[in-house]
Amino acid sequence: MKRSFIIISLIALSILFLSCKKKNNYVNSDGAFQLSISDSDISLSELAVKPVNHAFSNKKVLVLLGYSFNTDEIKEKVLSRLEDKFGFSDCGAMLFPLCFPDDFKRGGHSYATELYNHISDPLLDLGGIVLIGAPEYTHLALARNQDDWNQTVPYPVIALFPQDDTLGIESTCDFILDKTQTAEDEIFTPTEEYFDLILRVVDYISMGDFEAIDYSEPLIHVSALLKEKRFHNFTDSETGLKSINHFVLN
Repeated sequence: MKRSFIIISLIALSILFLSCKKKNNYVNSDGAFQLSISDSDISLSELAVKPVNHAFSNKKVLVLLGYSFNTDEIKEKVLSRLEDKFGFSDCGAMLFPLCFPDDFKRGGHSYATELYNHISDPLLDLGGIVLIGAPEYTHLALARNQDDWNQTVPYPVIALFPQDDTLGIESTCDFILDKTQTAEDEIFTPTEEYFDLILRVVDYISMGDFEAIDYSEPLIHVSALLKEKRFHNFTDSETGLKSINHFVLN
C-alpha cells in the first residue's frame, strides 16, 4: 500500500511539472527566480571563481511584438525562443508577452495606447519593457506611464526596430536599436540574427544587475549588448541632428 501511494504521488508530481512546458526551474521555494546551469551562458568553472551578484526577483519583463514581428510565422518563432529560454508569466516564469493587434482590442478595434492598461496593472510588477516593432502611438502609452512615475520610470524601457513616431519613441525609451533603412517598398523579414538580438536584450534586462539610472549613458549598455557588432547614432534626415539614445545596426 505504501509503495502504491509513493508511485501515485510521483505520477501526480510529474503531471504538475509537465503542465507548464519548460526546460528550466524558474522559481525557488521563497519565490525568487533562478536560472538552471544548463541554460546559462556561464560555465561551471566560471561560477566557481566568479562572484555572482545578480538580483533575481519576481518582477516581470513585458515583451511586445508589433509590426514585422506579428505575422503568424515570425510570432511563433520569436515566442517559442522566448518561452524556451525564459518562460511565460502564466506558468509562473518571467516574461509577459503581448502581440499587436490581437492583445490591444477595444470596442472591436486595436489601439496601441491600450499598452498603458497592461503596464499600469499593479499585479504585473514590471521589471522592464522590450518593444519589438512598436506600432504608431505606442509612445503615448509610455508617456502616460512616465507621468505616473514623475518622469523617473524605475525599470528600463527598450525599443527594437520601432515603427512609431521617432521623436516620441526616443523620448519615452531608454534606448532604441534600429535596422538600417531600406527602400519603402522592401519588406523587412526578421532573420535568426534578429531573433538572437531579442534574446540577448531580454537576457540583459532579466539579470537585473544595473539600476535604471545607469541608462543616462545608453551607449555603455548598447556596446555591452552588441559587443563585436558595428552600429552608429541615428541621424534625423530633416534636422541632421544625431540622437543620443537611438542607434542603427550597420
